[in-house]
Amino acid sequence: MDIRTKPTLSNDDIVNLNFVKQPCPYYFRTHYREGLRSRLLQVLRPEDILNETQGTIDQGARLFPVAQPVAMLRIFKKQFSTWQEVQTEIENYKLVQHYIPPHHYAASSEFIVDYFQNENSQIMLCGLQEYIPGEAVDPWHADTRLKLETDMNNSPNGTLDLALLNLASFIGCIKTMAHQVQAIPDLAGVGNLILTPEAEIKLVDINNISRFSYETTIPLDDKNYPVSDKSIQALYNLETLVLGNDHASEEKLYRFFINRKRVQTVRDLEIAFQKKTVQSGNYPAVKAK
Repeated sequence: MDIRTKPTLSNDDIVNLNFVKQPCPYYFRTHYREGLRSRLLQVLRPEDILNETQGTIDQGARLFPVAQPVAMLRIFKKQFSTWQEVQTEIENYKLVQHYIPPHHYAASSEFIVDYFQNENSQIMLCGLQEYIPGEAVDPWHADTRLKLETDMNNSPNGTLDLALLNLASFIGCIKTMAHQVQAIPDLAGVGNLILTPEAEIKLVDINNISRFSYETTIPLDDKNYPVSDKSIQALYNLETLVLGNDHASEEKLYRFFINRKRVQTVRDLEIAFQKKTVQSGNYPAVKAK
């Protein structure tokens, strides 16, 4: 079965891929934040898996430390027909690199492989991405600022003030991208933005960049999700509900996209998307009124 569409993936599925070097020194495990467009796998050390499953003895107590990834492996689900299509996807990451400084996103090494299935070769795009530990920044929760404060109170290395400063910096970078090239990364998915223990704000979904225009027609992505509108809504929520910017609604970007009629139309498109999509990834659930 095609690795891109197989319902569940095991370690054997990955290590037996034709482009994985043998013997493979790592163990692969599906990550719980896998989205709609990529298979996302933790790259783990076998010795860490052993400690997780069999435990270690520390001062007479047996502990079972959860294995932490050394990297994340992304396998794009999209089946590419031409090299030009692959290049377009890679350009999205270059756009992130241009507008967002390294301390605000998870660095990745993108690579192209020949994927063999049933003796047929296909183009496959993958990425070996930096693992970012931390907590998800949920733009849809009314108490996100309170959660940030709680996370920072439990962290020995970060403070709420620093987290808010970094969030403001990240939002500024995204708005610059939006104003200059009318593009925005996927901020709608819960878990696409991570708060690290050091109070850094990092984008981890670095490949899903959507374009928008100041037109009444609401664009949909290849999954029929209004991702650009929802990302702008998420950006607005972060700036107003978390940072407390009461004047954000006066800006051109928000004036156009955050109005009652358009937001309701986007909501209707979300509901239609969820009715037709069995697996909606990490996008927030929407209930019909």
